[in-house]
Amino acid sequence: MNLFNQHKAAVVELYPIQEYILNELRETIRYHKRTVLMAGTGLGKTQIAIQIIKQALKKEKRCCFVCHRINLVEQTSKAFNIQGIMHGVIQGQHPDYFPDRPVQVCSIQTLAKRGQDDFDIFFFDEIQVFFKTHKDILDKNPDAFFIALSATPFTPGLGKYFTALCHPVPIKELIKQGILKRFDIYGPCQIDLSGVKIVAGDYKKDDLEKAADKPKLTADIIQTWLKFAKDRKTIVFSAGVAHSRHLEKEFLSHGIKAREINGYMRKDNTEFEIGANQIIEDFRNNEFQVIISVEMLVAGFDVTDVSCVVFATSTKSIMKFCQGVGRGLRKHPGLEDCLVLDHGGITERLGFPDEYEFYELDDGKHQESKNKKQEIPEKLPKVCPSCSFLKPAGVQKCPRCGFKPAFIQDVEVEEGTLEKLKRKNNRTYTKEEKQSWLNQLNTYCRDKGWKEGAASQRYKAKFSVWPNAMEKGNYETVGKEVRGFIQHQNIKYAYSKKKAS
Repeated sequence: MNLFNQHKAAVVELYPIQEYILNELRETIRYHKRTVLMAGTGLGKTQIAIQIIKQALKKEKRCCFVCHRINLVEQTSKAFNIQGIMHGVIQGQHPDYFPDRPVQVCSIQTLAKRGQDDFDIFFFDEIQVFFKTHKDILDKNPDAFFIALSATPFTPGLGKYFTALCHPVPIKELIKQGILKRFDIYGPCQIDLSGVKIVAGDYKKDDLEKAADKPKLTADIIQTWLKFAKDRKTIVFSAGVAHSRHLEKEFLSHGIKAREINGYMRKDNTEFEIGANQIIEDFRNNEFQVIISVEMLVAGFDVTDVSCVVFATSTKSIMKFCQGVGRGLRKHPGLEDCLVLDHGGITERLGFPDEYEFYELDDGKHQESKNKKQEIPEKLPKVCPSCSFLKPAGVQKCPRCGFKPAFIQDVEVEEGTLEKLKRKNNRTYTKEEKQSWLNQLNTYCRDKGWKEGAASQRYKAKFSVWPNAMEKGNYETVGKEVRGFIQHQNIKYAYSKKKAS
């Protein structure tokens, strides 16, 4: 029996936007054996991978889809079954262990232990979580193709292992097309990016990170939620385990069903994931309204009727911010928007999560703090709350009375209210900037081999006038802003063409 021919035809059709992404991915992997596909939350990266796998099976190529969590292994296996992909599962003592099948869905931990990596194509799911095992698989299979998937491939150093980034559709475009929910953010104050430099049409990353640094949370988390979002299914990202449990008690005291889940309570990984999965399933089935997370629910979480995301913490990581907001953006019948309550001033520091244009992987060469020693603050003695004895630094149990307090993580909250944050959209262009746009459009259209006049048409689409007053025949390197605009135009065209057919 030829196992490569035992697969059924696809029973789930791709959306027009997914077909566009698939075509862009195919074009990229024609020239690159190690590609990262950046596609937003809810776009169906697994469905796109399935189409590549079906084509690979026709050429009798073996495929391996690698996940870093057990629940992602199960989700992927289920998606493969729906699409008629016969496959085996390499994960612990899984009942679907069929190693001879040409398609395997694997836990990266089990794959590493068994050393089974004789595949032609590897898919790495959620590659922003990059392990040494990923590197080992890459090193052992120099002739294989690798396609890594992520909504936020911002991990430092990924560019050392992958040669291309395929980023066909930004988040902003997905919201415009109605594929993701629109969102509003409520934060401590109006965003002020007046001092942030613009480089190649985008905010300079270093300036963004320095724009604000507010370690204190603003406004009472529970009261703010009751004011803005009491009827919404909600994810809360907290500052730590103790903070999570405190918030859980506060929600419960107000009659709101809430559960806490965290990434630090694991002993045996399998036992932990089974328990965590049950909490998530209960949340999915509306057993409770609010789920409170520490280092969880930022990847592979697909409860689509979430319509409020609360940041009861702060971060300087755009990856964590985008992943967190993304948990509330998946489309769901009857839900048009998601409310983001940003108590940590993250938006002020980083900007709106859909304003990041990302066109290259980090090669790890520009990490400013790489060789700098971090100054670690000295630990100080603490007063025992039971007997007032001054305990030595780092001592939990009081040497005098034996009292051992429950772990408490201090979270400072200052008085204030959250208000809806507004974007600065009234961008005006100087004549020099418009000339630069035309020059860049000339370069792009020339490199694509498009007919004469294509650059002028796209200039008119941007500025609503023909470039009659501009100098013709000049060229410049294509920047992020221009590339993003052309991307938007291409997607609109592909989408309208598909709908017309």
